[in-house]
Amino acid sequence: MIETVLCIDIGTTSLKAGLITVDGEVVSISSKKFSDPQNRFIATKWLGAVERIVKDMPADLIEGIQGITVSGNGPTVVSSEGITLRWNENIDYKAIGVDTSLTVPSLFLPRILSFKTLFPKSFDNSRYIFSGPEFLIYELTGRAVTILPEERFLAAYWDEERLIKCEVPVGKMPEYVSTGQVCGYVTEEIAGFLKIKTGIPVIAGGPDFVVALMGTNTLQSGYVCDRCGSSEGFNFCVPSFIKDEEVRSLPSVIPGLWNVSVLIVKSSGISEAKRFDFAKKAVSVLKRIAEANNIDFPEKITVTGGQAANEKLMQDKAKTLGVKLVACQCPHAELLGDACAGWYGIGKYKSLQESANAIVKEDKVYDCL
Repeated sequence: MIETVLCIDIGTTSLKAGLITVDGEVVSISSKKFSDPQNRFIATKWLGAVERIVKDMPADLIEGIQGITVSGNGPTVVSSEGITLRWNENIDYKAIGVDTSLTVPSLFLPRILSFKTLFPKSFDNSRYIFSGPEFLIYELTGRAVTILPEERFLAAYWDEERLIKCEVPVGKMPEYVSTGQVCGYVTEEIAGFLKIKTGIPVIAGGPDFVVALMGTNTLQSGYVCDRCGSSEGFNFCVPSFIKDEEVRSLPSVIPGLWNVSVLIVKSSGISEAKRFDFAKKAVSVLKRIAEANNIDFPEKITVTGGQAANEKLMQDKAKTLGVKLVACQCPHAELLGDACAGWYGIGKYKSLQESANAIVKEDKVYDCL
């Protein structure tokens, strides 16, 4: 029997899942597209997508599942009944009467207040309001949680004082758990539905952005990853907070470290040449920041997302950027990050850093010469 963690990442149009061993072997990987991703109740389709993925897995692999980790995009807001305000829905806060001066610097509170305004009956009747993937954790375990990746992320979420100021009932917002923490255990009912063992621990992954950094091991000062998707972001792990108008600074999931990023918005909608131009500028910005703050810039950048599976593109990009590029054993860093959180939560590793060091592996290096 091969022991694995079932890693689940909820996207906008599909749900990805993989079975990953304690040493990072990707035993199985699959995805299921949502038939109607714009559906206002799309969150209620997530569990069904998991069931379809598990159904396709061999019985011996299902028997070896030791834990389940869940991550997803955000800031998505979901009510207990599954009404979903997706992270990418454009909302004119002023037009609907949401006072964003009450919510700064939170990313979630403006969306929560928008949900309250747009769906008042659902908001009032819901036992909980979830910040995205935690809705699936609730369905799996019956326990309501909010994943706070690290204490310094609190400003981007909420606290009791700000909830009261925004007239959001404190009891509606589930308690915080940290990335890698066991949230609960698969209930007998859900185990029967998925045809898996009952009592499997469900571990907090977190926002897809956070787990992707874990899944590229961008958790040590001087490490850089290029996260490619509908948008693209170059992320640089640094030892202290850096304020610069050309980057966004957020805490790392590792206490004491920070992540500075340069974002290329909607990169999938522009030409390859244009993307490469933006990427060159992003690398130039991060090199400038490294030099100004006496941080060694790495010889290699880890790439995740669809680009990582395209060998010709990776080779061309490495030459264009003048930096070696690395593809890991799985192009979907969110799933590798979920594995890091899962095996740490189960107790196989003493820290997220130790877990990432063991699980994330270089598969191919593209030279820049």
